[in-house]
Amino acid sequence: MNGEFGSMTGIGRRSLILSALGGVAGAPAFAQDSLPPISVRRSEISVSRSLPVARPDLPVPSDPGMLVYIQQAIDRNVLVYVARQGPDGRLDPRNPVEVFWRRYNDADGARRPLSFFERVFAFGVSTQSVSGGRYSARLASYRERDAVVEIGEDGKPRAVMKIGQRNVRIVYAYAMAERGRFIPKVHYVDLHGFDIASGEAVRERIRLDM
Repeated sequence: MNGEFGSMTGIGRRSLILSALGGVAGAPAFAQDSLPPISVRRSEISVSRSLPVARPDLPVPSDPGMLVYIQQAIDRNVLVYVARQGPDGRLDPRNPVEVFWRRYNDADGARRPLSFFERVFAFGVSTQSVSGGRYSARLASYRERDAVVEIGEDGKPRAVMKIGQRNVRIVYAYAMAERGRFIPKVHYVDLHGFDIASGEAVRERIRLDM
């Protein structure tokens, strides 16, 4: 369980607790009180001509309609976020974003749905219609920021986030994490994407306090 939670657990305190407890309902309440608060220490933004590859040895999924994928340092499993579209190509208003695992670590990339706890407390997304068939999407464990899910001018779905003063189409995220005694320790999360206006590659490194 810790390997699967490694990718973004540092962002959400409650999701870290669940990974430490193995997702078992009814676990002792004192576990939450013993964990220190987790916060964003600082954020660093860099710009380059081409998109950096965080780990060339890690697999990259190729699911249709993929918005973003999340790699992590603990194992080869990857979280995948895809857009759900109707026959007319528009985003499905009932469920515009779907999330699942690609299990490369032990199942040759087999698809596996999120567990209840992963979906509700960690990696699931909540969406809200904004305008013009676009949706605001927020991660369950990090609701402070959102991405706008929309159909781009090329007819393909994309997730756009505000990074600094730039509107960035997010491609993937990478979490530098290591196994801890009870819970994974996440040092930082890198968001990688392209500036929609300039085409430049943008990386935001979010350093975490755990």
